[in-house]
Order: sequence, then C-alpha cells, then structure tokens
Amino acid sequence: MKRFFQKIWLAFLLAPAFLFGAKGGNVMSNLVDGFNDQVTEAGSGIASGINTFATVMGVLWIIIMLLMAFFNVEAIKNHAKSLIGALIIIGIVYGLSAAAM
Repeated sequence: MKRFFQKIWLAFLLAPAFLFGAKGGNVMSNLVDGFNDQVTEAGSGIASGINTFATVMGVLWIIIMLLMAFFNVEAIKNHAKSLIGALIIIGIVYGLSAAAM
C-alpha cells in the first residue's frame, strides 16, 4: 500500500511537466504566455466586431444623410453640427477598433 501511495505522489509531482509541457522551462511562464495569447485573440475578435458595426453604421448614416439632403435640404442645414459630430464619432470608433485589430 505504501508503494502505491509513493507512485501516486511521484505522478503528482511530475504532472506539471507532462500536463503543461514545461520543456525544461518554468511551467508558470508557459501558462502566462498561453493566457496572454488567448486574451490577445479575444480582444482582436471583439475589435473586429466593433469595426464591422462601425462600418455598417457609417455607411447607413451616409446613405440616410444623402437621402435627407435630397428630399429636405432645410433639415440638413438646421442639424448640421449634430450630423457632423455623429460622423466624427463613428470615424473615431472605426479608427480605434481598426488599430486594435
């Protein structure tokens, strides 16, 4: 029975080398590197989704503004500052999400 527990203890002590692939290095550094890679991939995926959303909203906004200018020029003149501000905000979101990808 004692020999059995010794084998289990030995397996427990050697498990990190086999489970995490230490390759002669530090197990924790391999875990940290893997975690950092996963976080980078997740952040890039989220930035890609935000970039796509900003692109779609920007195109729709431009189409709506062109239709509004075609049918009602006075409305464009009355709300010019807010319309340009919205375009600037969409451009900033697109630029930041493109830089994060």
